[in-house]
Amino acid sequence: MSQLQISLFGRLEIALDGEPVSGFESNKVRALLVYLVVEADRAHAREALAGLLWPEFPHKKSLSNLRYALANLRKTIGDRSAETPLLLVDTQRIGVNPEADYWLDCRILETSLASGQIEAIRKAIELYRGVFLEGF
Repeated sequence: MSQLQISLFGRLEIALDGEPVSGFESNKVRALLVYLVVEADRAHAREALAGLLWPEFPHKKSLSNLRYALANLRKTIGDRSAETPLLLVDTQRIGVNPEADYWLDCRILETSLASGQIEAIRKAIELYRGVFLEGF
């Protein structure tokens, strides 16, 4: 099973099984991925995502942009062919599959800090490479 690694502290880095992922058509596609994994505790309405990423466009156009961005995202991270896909997608909502194998630096840091264990906190602090999404 492939693992997606996403580093949000410092410069955005996305890798699949340790290899950098390329092929994102735009920063909006990257932003969609980032938003979904950071807010992975729930599924998100397509209308809300479209409005968030393309607020300057009419509703129909922003939904169309979301469809294209989602298709590019799924293709780029190999989601459609994954044994356990990262994304759960239906006609109304998009969310992160709780069974998916992905690594997110800020989630590791948050979990480690919440544990209160000194060694876990030390290791988590090593993940901090700079401000959240520096330069994005």
